[in-house]
Amino acid sequence: MLQKTALSILKLGHTTFLTGAAGSGKSHVLREYITYLRKHGVRYAVTASTGIASTHINGTTIHAWSGIGIKQKLHSYDLGALEEKQNLYKRWNETQVLIIDEVSMLHASFVDMLDRVGKHMRRNEKPFGGMQVVFTGDFFQLPPVTRHGDEYESTDVFAFMSTAWKESKPVTCYLTEQFRQDDDKLSSILNAIRSCEVEEEHYEMLQEASKNAHSDDHIKLYTHNENVDQINLKAFNSIPGDIRAYHMITKGKAQLVAALKNNCLANEILQLKIGAKVICIKNAQDRSYVNGSMGLVINFDNEGAPIVELVSGKKITIKADSWKIEEDGKVKAELQQLPVKLAWAITVHKSQGMTLDKAEIDLSRAFASGQGYVALSRLKSLEGLYLKGFNPQALMIAEQVREADLTFVSKSVQAENAISKYTDTQLEKLQEKFITESGGTLTELDEIEDEEIVEKVASHTKTQEMLKEKLTIKEIADKRNVTVDTIIGHIEKLIELKEKVELNHTLPLKKDVTKITKTFKELKTRKLTPVFEHLKGKYTYQDIRIVRASINI
Repeated sequence: MLQKTALSILKLGHTTFLTGAAGSGKSHVLREYITYLRKHGVRYAVTASTGIASTHINGTTIHAWSGIGIKQKLHSYDLGALEEKQNLYKRWNETQVLIIDEVSMLHASFVDMLDRVGKHMRRNEKPFGGMQVVFTGDFFQLPPVTRHGDEYESTDVFAFMSTAWKESKPVTCYLTEQFRQDDDKLSSILNAIRSCEVEEEHYEMLQEASKNAHSDDHIKLYTHNENVDQINLKAFNSIPGDIRAYHMITKGKAQLVAALKNNCLANEILQLKIGAKVICIKNAQDRSYVNGSMGLVINFDNEGAPIVELVSGKKITIKADSWKIEEDGKVKAELQQLPVKLAWAITVHKSQGMTLDKAEIDLSRAFASGQGYVALSRLKSLEGLYLKGFNPQALMIAEQVREADLTFVSKSVQAENAISKYTDTQLEKLQEKFITESGGTLTELDEIEDEEIVEKVASHTKTQEMLKEKLTIKEIADKRNVTVDTIIGHIEKLIELKEKVELNHTLPLKKDVTKITKTFKELKTRKLTPVFEHLKGKYTYQDIRIVRASINI
């Protein structure tokens, strides 16, 4: 499928799987679609399966965005806790398009959890709560990590095997153009891996790459952390200068602290000196750097904090950051450390999403399907490759992926045939319908940021004026072409701002208001789920939510 066809399909608002080989232009289509949504005022979220992948699309991880974090299971009380986070609740209900990049690394169980949270937060039983979800990525790349305790069978790990994926029936857009590799030999090897037709000639090409010249400016890609650590340590020791040591500070129960250490990349003792190559492992709160930003330590400030010059040339000061485990708003465990690691070498895992002119790659200890494909597809040509080590396992692809890929190709052809039956005028009308249903504007916005700020203020004010006219919440939602939950969100914001709000005509019957109010007081909570469950589902979440809002007036 061509990029322009995929973009046209995305604009229809269907949940979509945008895929294709490395270098086929998935990121370009994604950027075009994001620009389109922004220009038309449609609220969207850009996320990825990993921190380093999110840096390539200026987004965040889907784990952080969704509120699910590192959870492997979701209980009913988890859902209640999530909905009490006002910013999170608002995020879920205002977002109309959710983009998830590098979907190959999302476990099927996480996709199902995401679907469950979406349905709960948006009070909508459609897949993912009725949002358009745009999955992008390539399942020939790295698979999800299977952790101990996963309820899914070991073979049912891929996102496309999840119940949510099957229920949402994403339209597949399989891009077939090639823009990254300008080397027929490299393209031939990558295509052979995808079709499971690697032959002797391909091995010979790789053997020749082991004879290429290499230098210190080749970034080194290895499959194991231990190799990366050894290389980084050796390079670090070769630099002259004083060492600065930064010790991790922890607090909380040992078991929880151990879990935190396992789920973040921070070193217990981090050693730095001027000239050290580093990679950031966490987003800065002020967005001065992001997870995956690379640079060089050029100095230290008066307090000992490292000053890093990023690859972009920007100079930043790295301050200690924290990782936490919270329950019911209380911090159960926390660790603090500088959010950087040494980076003369990185793992193949962390290279996913990068484009490299040259690299030294060692695949001699490849152990997972997709590792060889990911590493080789980072490059533009075989001339930029110095292949230090190799074994045939590196070119293996999971059988489930190969079979699914044939289905994806077939579905993409079906989608292309289906859209070709519409005239340009018909497509434009359907695309305009999606924009208006998503609360956007058909007229492109000139000053996007200013327009968004004005829109936020105007939305709450407009709801306030319509309430004065004694319109019901449902009537306001219908007139403004938004959801009832969005209007209730406006009301909550107005109350938070201590604005005058006419709510009496929007409330349930007086006896029902009394009962709901009494339940909030008896349970000594402001959470919706405990009240909903205590009243045995007699009242809707929206009824309970509007009564809760009225209590605060």
